[in-house]
Amino acid sequence: MTRFATLLSILVSLTASACAVSAGGAGAPGDAILVAEGKADDFLSSTAAEFVIRGRATVTLEESYRDADEDTRLARVTELVGYERVLISWFLTQYFIDKEHDADNPDYGGFGAMAKANTFAELDVRQEDDGDGQTYSFVVHQLIAGPVDLLQHLPTTINDDGQREFELIVGNPSNADKALLETNDEWYRKAPWDGWNPSAVADSLKKTLTFSIDPETESQDAWFDYAELFADDALTIDVHFGWDYHNDYHLVHSRALFRWLENQGFEAPVASYDELNRQSGAFTKTLDANGRTVSVEVRLFFGTPGTDTDPDTDAGGTVLEADMRESLRTRDVIVYSGHSGPFYGFALANWRETDEGDFDDSEMAGAEMPTERYQIVFAEGCDTYHIGEAFRGNPAKPDGRYLDIITTTAPSDASSPGAVQDIIKRLTETDGDGRHEPTTMMSLVNDLDSNIRWQRPMYGIHGIDDNPQVHPYAQTELMCTECQSDADCGGVGNRCYGTGTGRFCGVACTTDAGCGDGYRCADIASASSNTIYDQVCTPTGGGC
Repeated sequence: MTRFATLLSILVSLTASACAVSAGGAGAPGDAILVAEGKADDFLSSTAAEFVIRGRATVTLEESYRDADEDTRLARVTELVGYERVLISWFLTQYFIDKEHDADNPDYGGFGAMAKANTFAELDVRQEDDGDGQTYSFVVHQLIAGPVDLLQHLPTTINDDGQREFELIVGNPSNADKALLETNDEWYRKAPWDGWNPSAVADSLKKTLTFSIDPETESQDAWFDYAELFADDALTIDVHFGWDYHNDYHLVHSRALFRWLENQGFEAPVASYDELNRQSGAFTKTLDANGRTVSVEVRLFFGTPGTDTDPDTDAGGTVLEADMRESLRTRDVIVYSGHSGPFYGFALANWRETDEGDFDDSEMAGAEMPTERYQIVFAEGCDTYHIGEAFRGNPAKPDGRYLDIITTTAPSDASSPGAVQDIIKRLTETDGDGRHEPTTMMSLVNDLDSNIRWQRPMYGIHGIDDNPQVHPYAQTELMCTECQSDADCGGVGNRCYGTGTGRFCGVACTTDAGCGDGYRCADIASASSNTIYDQVCTPTGGGC
């Protein structure tokens, strides 16, 4: 939400994940025991992480600016720096991203990582003392995401300051060419810059930059902000399936989701899938959210041939994009499932037949979104990591405030609506007594990553650092009250755990900071199976 950060997939070990549900029902005798500090450290393993890239790059003024006044020169330098930032993001991604076997550059780089566009800090623009006076340098401060063991595979050296460095060969188009950034006709989508293969490019068209690379500070697990999501006693979810050339998956998957929603207890707005259209209305059900009744609405959008959403036509593409924009303007959760890629957005219509229905990443910052209203955007497509930064630039969500964005750092699964089902299920999950049971964001990421066994999509969630780190339904006033079962402590999100001096209430947590002063977030385990299944806030100095 507020500060940009990414929770990248942290997979729980088989022992821990097998105990992800509550140990017994609400009234079951207490089996939880507090785990001593320093124990069971190996229950978590990271599959992906963010890394910080730093260095300096240069731009060169055209000869026509040699005699211009300083303000005019600096204004042009600022423009050129902006173009160069795009260039660096593009070629970082070209180097780090996984390649298909039939790509133009299958052997170039390929570390299962990608860059996030425009994540730069201070520029510190300086005129270089090169005797010419036309060259200026600036600071590069860039985030990339990739597998946690990226630095074990990336060719690097250690410089005199002890920093790990790597060399990046980037294209060297003219200043005029770098300004060609019209959506879908950008300079980098043309040869030789697309499918970048520096070994096949003349020396005059490339240059080498040197950057340092370090692991970024890892964000901590948290919960979605259910207090904000349910503030109006409603949860609205819009799902948009992008056109897909793979056996019309946008139709296949929307049909499958129709059946799945019915099986999950949702009431369909129409009698059959074949009657469903963009104006049919929502699938509906209600949740018992800690004693409150919350209505859940799910709407489906997809292109249907021969209708007003025909994905092969300009008119249909226009309608599909307008529906996506309306969802961003009015709904709590917006899900896109379809094709995407680096420096791209949501392909809602058939891009082979129409230029309409293309909601580009460059348009996301300008989309109308509500201010001071929490939303979740799920970009379910290949290599959507950069979309986190695109939405973060929206003025309605400054610095990612009131917004969480779920993206991928590698190819995702186009053959199933499983990821869409996962987010709906996690947001509306209930316990054995039918009560809403919020699960952590890490739980969702684990589900998403497990959908594909043969590759690593590396899902991540952007903007989580100010999300709740204690359970949304925590009754903190009951902490350290004596108890016999979870039910004595207030129900969902509240645990009864044992110590050497008795059994006491605690609230579920993910970090010490979430617990507040005088408390720490400690593991609890099942005494009978000796497996950790949750964490609770407990006094720092020991038991209650």
